[in-house]
Amino acid sequence: MVRRGGASIQDELLIKKIKTGNQQALRLLIERYKHHVFKVTMSVLHDEKAAEDAAQETFIKMVDALPSYQHQGFKTWLGRIAFHKAIDSRRKQQRMKEDVSGPYHEYHHGQVDSAEEQVLLQERKQRIRDQIEQLPEKLQFAVRCYYLEGMSYAEIANQLDLAEKTIEVRLYRARKWMKAHWKEDDF
Repeated sequence: MVRRGGASIQDELLIKKIKTGNQQALRLLIERYKHHVFKVTMSVLHDEKAAEDAAQETFIKMVDALPSYQHQGFKTWLGRIAFHKAIDSRRKQQRMKEDVSGPYHEYHHGQVDSAEEQVLLQERKQRIRDQIEQLPEKLQFAVRCYYLEGMSYAEIANQLDLAEKTIEVRLYRARKWMKAHWKEDDF
């Protein structure tokens, strides 16, 4: 493959087509770089599920940022996005751990089953359920299974009798919808 300025001519053509709205070109570019992006996110997160999520978010960000891409090494540019998404994901995980092990734990040495804490946890779960009900109906079940019940893509696909790729796409669309419609503070 001939290289020009760090990106292959084939990548350049795909990027040009994507900028005009060509979905097939987008699929080809994602297919070409999905393993690279996953390796980058996995190297930061060391958790397959979290790395998959960060990889999907990388491609969402890639599509949003593509108009500003300066044709200076696409693989490196995409790798940087993946690295930053993985770092963001790790920070979110750490914040969630801090929230769960907040001041109550410091004073009560690990007792997590106080009535007050259980009520707060139930209220938070209900807020999340309410937010999920705002999603388009097709996406709700996959989101509940994946995020609330911790099921894998394969398990959800088996339950719905769909292809695993379909579940992956639904979760991708759900995350994109959530980013567009929810504020981070909502949940």
